[in-house]
Amino acid sequence: MTAQPTSIHKRQFGQSLVEVALFLPILVILIAGVVEVSQLVITQNRVSNAARVAARYGANGGEDEGILNTGLNSITQTLVITDTDWDIWVIRGTINDSSDGFSDWEFSHVYGISNTVLFSDVNETSIQDEVLDELKTGNPNVAGLRIVGSYMLHDVDSILGLDAFPPLAKASSVRALNVMRVTGVDLDTTAGCDAFPIAVNEEIRSVTPPGTGANPYPEANEFTYPNTPPTYNQFTNHVSDIPLTDAQEGYIYKIRQGAPGTGNFSWLVWNILYVSANANTLADSLTWPGDSSNYPTYGYYEPGDPNDTTLNIDDWVASSTGAISANAVQTQMEEHVSRERTLRLIVWDTTNGGTGVNLWYQVKRFAIFRFHGYRSNAGQGGPWILAEFIRWDDSCGQLAP
Repeated sequence: MTAQPTSIHKRQFGQSLVEVALFLPILVILIAGVVEVSQLVITQNRVSNAARVAARYGANGGEDEGILNTGLNSITQTLVITDTDWDIWVIRGTINDSSDGFSDWEFSHVYGISNTVLFSDVNETSIQDEVLDELKTGNPNVAGLRIVGSYMLHDVDSILGLDAFPPLAKASSVRALNVMRVTGVDLDTTAGCDAFPIAVNEEIRSVTPPGTGANPYPEANEFTYPNTPPTYNQFTNHVSDIPLTDAQEGYIYKIRQGAPGTGNFSWLVWNILYVSANANTLADSLTWPGDSSNYPTYGYYEPGDPNDTTLNIDDWVASSTGAISANAVQTQMEEHVSRERTLRLIVWDTTNGGTGVNLWYQVKRFAIFRFHGYRSNAGQGGPWILAEFIRWDDSCGQLAP
């Protein structure tokens, strides 16, 4: 009689183990599903916001290239922007007199290589119907309305690798459509660019394989940061010994710092009226998201004209005495590298840069780069920054015709 409670307890314990064994796989699947769904929802919100920002730029008079760049710039710090993961279209049209179609319609594929999961499902007629339904909500008569918008597809990387299974592949891609009425107001093409304080010489050439050519890819022991640097073969889109003027996305450049006016790049200071051209100022200007528009504390002003506080093509910028060897500068550079940020930099040429008493550099173009590492001290051609060319940026800083 005294052994019975113990026997019952053992049976109950065994039953609990069986219940846990049966329920645990279901619980794991539920948690995995919540994680994946949350990832998709967050990404969907980001892509929808990018489509909305791009459409708004177009509605204010922006051209296709600016619409694309504005959309990509809005998500460049939260999502990868490689053309293998995106397909983006710009939509332009005018509603016909019957409000049941378009008297003119443009559906221009402006980014991507038709690689996204949902690309094959794109149906232009269905998108026209979707746009009409959205525009006619609450207002069935939209005849003559001019619209512009963006349509985006983005493949989402599964956190748990579930997109490796074909039945789940469709869930790994999201879409966003946004259209707006054209306002009839032309975009101010002289609006200045925000940039980071680095001027790159357009005459630099992409790196050659390690140990070859005049500008070889650096060996691992030549990097100051990161401790485990990327290898040459990781950059599958790279083509060696190509001048920056002919660069395509994925080309790698080792931009070397020399004395101001020499080398491939120079540090910059946005104004010398309020701040000193030293390492501390440089570190502040390298801090994300930059301070080139933060006038008058740090931001840019045109030399000799403090009333011009927008950074445009043909403007001049002074060189800085800061250096990558400074701890504060390295801290900012390491953050850019580790977060894989894309940064807008100034491009100059030898005929319009590194001249004059104060070594002013004239802006010729703007370009987007991603930093992958750097060397802070001399030797092995240093100091230098290993930078990946992403694209030329014509979305801002353009001079009015």
